[in-house]
Amino acid sequence: MKKVKIHLLGFLYKSVRFLVTKLLYFFQKITFQKKDLEPAVAVGDYALSLFFPLRSIFYNFKIPSKINVEIFNLDFKSPLIGSSFKSDENIISIWLEMGIGGVVLKTIMRDQRIGNEAPRLQETNINGVKGLVNSLGLPGDGIKQYSIKLENSKIWDYDVPVGISIGGNDVDEYLYNISFLESIFLSKRKSYFYELNVSCPNINNGRSLGENPEELENMLKQIKKISDVPLSIKVSPDWDNKILKLIGEICRDNDKVLINAGNTQFKTTKELKLKINRLSTNGGGFSGESIFNRTLEMVKLFSIFKIPIIATGGVNNIEQIRILKKEGASLYGMATSLIFNPYCIPKINHSFKNV
Repeated sequence: MKKVKIHLLGFLYKSVRFLVTKLLYFFQKITFQKKDLEPAVAVGDYALSLFFPLRSIFYNFKIPSKINVEIFNLDFKSPLIGSSFKSDENIISIWLEMGIGGVVLKTIMRDQRIGNEAPRLQETNINGVKGLVNSLGLPGDGIKQYSIKLENSKIWDYDVPVGISIGGNDVDEYLYNISFLESIFLSKRKSYFYELNVSCPNINNGRSLGENPEELENMLKQIKKISDVPLSIKVSPDWDNKILKLIGEICRDNDKVLINAGNTQFKTTKELKLKINRLSTNGGGFSGESIFNRTLEMVKLFSIFKIPIIATGGVNNIEQIRILKKEGASLYGMATSLIFNPYCIPKINHSFKNV
């Protein structure tokens, strides 16, 4: 009965999402606007939030026992975690109701950012495989406003590990952001970790720090003087394997460090067979099932260092997770799959007994 409910609700969600998207595209066409998926996602999020008072019917699914994963005293009740791309606590709460085992919040930087110009989010379809490409440019509140919202967020009520994704234009900005959060309130919390986003393809210098392992190692040592909570290093699938191995060595040699392998892949509109005006930039971060093979390759690479691995990129079914677990992954980050159908969460959770 539970499987039938998950299937039916998933089908309903996908049907409504398809209809909303098509209506939006039609409206954009007749009003001579550029095709842009971002408003459809916003409408979809709003619609999901309206049903939150009825979460016991639409969203509440119990996590099966004995599928939890403990890493550095962080207890993930499910190995599935929400990857860093959302800050809307209503949507994140829905994922948590559905059974996500933890979540990494949207990357925060010191100053407020409006991001890139629209259009900056498009759906792709390459050889029948759907995906997304975004050139959002990390829009969001600055660290001070962010801290106020985070301190009072209902996400903490779910008692799951919360990842605070930190960005920066240089080492000083990373250190400032972490110092600020620690001094304000995070030191009062127990179940959280920092994720260092050193691999964002949506800002001009978003990958420079990660491509300099020596500078990254120096930053880790300085962060450890500020806070002793676990750190996740989010690396890029676009980097050369030699750089990734150096980062793997750094993670192995530092205390309480995870590796998040990895992030979106940078693709141009031409590579994705999109019209050039589909993004305000000439490309962006590509996500979806098509990048799974690179995720798997990275997991194999990092497994030799015997460090906890979050496998992120193209994960959307239990078969992929079975393969990733065999190669050494402990947690499985999901993003695009949660946009296409968040009901994959309870579906996968109830399949873990076969992994």
